[in-house]
Amino acid sequence: MADTESDSEFSERQLRLASAAIAQGHSDPENLRELLICTTSTITHDMVEQYFRQHHQDKELLRALVSIALEGEDAGDAPWAAANTIADFPASMIAEHRAALLELSRHEWTYLQVPAQEALAKIDSSS
Repeated sequence: MADTESDSEFSERQLRLASAAIAQGHSDPENLRELLICTTSTITHDMVEQYFRQHHQDKELLRALVSIALEGEDAGDAPWAAANTIADFPASMIAEHRAALLELSRHEWTYLQVPAQEALAKIDSSS
């Protein structure tokens, strides 16, 4: 009989992986993608979102997120996770990315379109 991982063991493993990704930070492009994927899990979402909120003034992070979001739906889950993360940034930070957000807001994939529209509304309401 094969060993199976219990729900609690799975959760603990996921939390350990997310903690390691947070400890490594977002400067490594592959680790940034790992952090974004962690936002798609109910187990690790909150802790990684908190990490991103702590870096809402990081212009390089925001540029990297915009670049990933622009990759589109064929690039897996990272682009839509990036779009959602961008929408959480303050309007003052995302305003300089208006052109990219407009492009994303017109994307046929709603997972990119909706967060981009939310970000644009945030920019417009702060003006």
